[in-house]
Amino acid sequence: MVKRTLLLLSLVVIYTGCGDTSCEDEADSYRYRKCSIKVTKKQFNGRWFMIEGTNVTNGHQNKFAGLGRWYPLFSQYIEIGDTVVKHKDELVFYVHKKDTLLTFPYKCGGQIIE
Repeated sequence: MVKRTLLLLSLVVIYTGCGDTSCEDEADSYRYRKCSIKVTKKQFNGRWFMIEGTNVTNGHQNKFAGLGRWYPLFSQYIEIGDTVVKHKDELVFYVHKKDTLLTFPYKCGGQIIE
């Protein structure tokens, strides 16, 4: 039974690859997401990304979390008190600091994907 399970698992890995996706497929996974949060809590660990805070549009507490290759490219620039904005259908994260606006367009394969 163990050999059969290992064989099945090996076949799944071989036929599905190591999680490589096309740039467009990955971009589509980010495209629908949105947030507008003044950050009060943050947690970043590798590809894991989580921010919590006040939604600047409606004043409610919100959380934005996900796992992906894009988030680690800008998470180090996010501090408590910053406002992080991601519009639906747009592939740009905006980090509003006290006197600066940082923009992080989605890049894949060395190209900006819109």
